[in-house]
Amino acid sequence: MTRKGIGWILAFALLVVLFTYEAPDRSSWTAWSLPLAGTVIAIDAGHGGKDGGATSATGEVVEKDVTLAISMYLRDFLQQSGAYVIMTREEDKDLASPEADANRKRKSEDIRNRVKLVNENTPDFLISIHVNSIPSPKWSGAQTFYSPGFKKSAEMSYLIQDEIKRVIGNTDRVPKLTNNVFLIREVACPAVLVEVGFVSNTQEAKQLQSVDYQKAMANAIYQGILRQYSGEKVSVTPES
Repeated sequence: MTRKGIGWILAFALLVVLFTYEAPDRSSWTAWSLPLAGTVIAIDAGHGGKDGGATSATGEVVEKDVTLAISMYLRDFLQQSGAYVIMTREEDKDLASPEADANRKRKSEDIRNRVKLVNENTPDFLISIHVNSIPSPKWSGAQTFYSPGFKKSAEMSYLIQDEIKRVIGNTDRVPKLTNNVFLIREVACPAVLVEVGFVSNTQEAKQLQSVDYQKAMANAIYQGILRQYSGEKVSVTPES
């Protein structure tokens, strides 16, 4: 047989292999590369607009700015993993109406509108980002909080707290069960509030202003979410 004939036979054999080869299921590719595909997650950046939230002693670090920055980084991480993300805000504003001028009325209307927005979008989960502050400057460390309504809230709270310890490494705090946070108590889905640090602590206030710290905190929260959605089992021991 001539070389040309052998070449035609080999080419034909290769075509047979190519046409009979069964390609991998594309759904498995999606599950591998986009672990949160099909998941709807709401992110609440605390405060905004006229409501600045807590501020550092110097006034340079404002809660509403920190929470928005971390929330936006977290949004990007989640979207890159296939999640559909609902944001309660993506700019410096609150959710109260322009007519709500009194500070107390404005805050009440704002938080109720956040609950309404979340519930209307029926997410699988809510993460609310806040900053802590107390009169004493000695306290520091990020901490997660969850309400008793959903088991998944507790599990996610523990996983996020664990990732904050691993990624940030500056806290020994543990997740805390609470029924006193209106937003995470009233939404119709599992929810966790993350206090990302104490703006009243001088050193931590500087960190909260740092882009590197903000990205690291967003990544820690993101990693905790990934662990929960991977099906990791969590032993929950409520702290009072």
